[in-house]
Amino acid sequence: MAARKKAKYPRVYPSDGSWYWVEPRTNKWIKLCRMTEPETVLLRRLAEEKEKHARPDGSGNMRPLIDEYVRKHRHAHKEKAWHKYGDYAGNGFRNSDVAGVKPVHVSHWLKTKYIDKLPMQRVMRAFLSGFFQWCVDTGKIDTNPCREVKLKKPKARTVYITDDHFARIRTALLTYTYVVRKDTPREKTITAKVQTGPMMQCFFDLCYLTAQRSTDVRSLTWAQVDREAGVIHFLPSKTEDSSGVAVDWPITPEIAAVLDRVRELDGVQRIGKLPVIHALDGKPYGATAARSAWDRACERADLTDAGYTVKDIRAKSATDAKRAGYDLDEIMAALAHTDAKTTEIYLKQRDVPLANLRLAVPVAKSA
Repeated sequence: MAARKKAKYPRVYPSDGSWYWVEPRTNKWIKLCRMTEPETVLLRRLAEEKEKHARPDGSGNMRPLIDEYVRKHRHAHKEKAWHKYGDYAGNGFRNSDVAGVKPVHVSHWLKTKYIDKLPMQRVMRAFLSGFFQWCVDTGKIDTNPCREVKLKKPKARTVYITDDHFARIRTALLTYTYVVRKDTPREKTITAKVQTGPMMQCFFDLCYLTAQRSTDVRSLTWAQVDREAGVIHFLPSKTEDSSGVAVDWPITPEIAAVLDRVRELDGVQRIGKLPVIHALDGKPYGATAARSAWDRACERADLTDAGYTVKDIRAKSATDAKRAGYDLDEIMAALAHTDAKTTEIYLKQRDVPLANLRLAVPVAKSA
């Protein structure tokens, strides 16, 4: 077969005086017609071959390749839900062959599938970019189509949890109420304790008092709690493989009180690599469990419409620190940020200035 020349149509190339179509799945060269024949013959033959090689739903090679990519790289991703992105992308491109995917296909799928979810568009673009780069590295394709995909940047989050609302959510973590109607002469409201509530309350208290990401508080072990030095050693998971920035957080009396509450709940001394915050079975809480506990508490506190998330606790902590008089460098170090601009943006989104002007409505001067 002669060297490949410029395509007349997608995947249609000349060779030895004839036009050939390169079938996407097998890369087999299929002869269409002689180059001297009318173009109408070429187009008719191209349509015939495409119809002949049309495949049933789900027969593209994207899905099995994505499954292989997830199996080989899952261990490198600490996010437990990472493998689910493979299911989303695999289902979305189940009829596609990796060699035939163009930037327009990726862009269209992202903006259609996640039309009102700009953050998710960026998450899935990152996943697909990693997948296509793996395909490039293994010789399956020559270029990464995600590099040309531009997405709209989501608006910065500006939600701030007020002190009153935070207190209400903390209280709602501990109890819930329900109404009993059967076998009673009148309705009766029962207040019951949430079995996991006290531990969850300790968890969210530590998130606020240490200003660390909830992921790092959930994964905190007693080995990181250095009583002699009076600090908790945090190595933020987000920077572990990049900047490596760590932070030692002092064990303040407030934090010590929370740790004592955890010990009381445990009933026995837990040391070493055992998690500080844990479920009833002693294992660390997953992100879903923590999020569900928070959402249910917000519902019981009648604050669902406020839209508070677990991540907003960290923003509240940083904003409260600024309002308490701590300077930017101190807050930047506490948040393990490597760029002051990140901290500035982080705070400006939530720290709304208070106007201090007093004006009066103008009136006409008396004659």
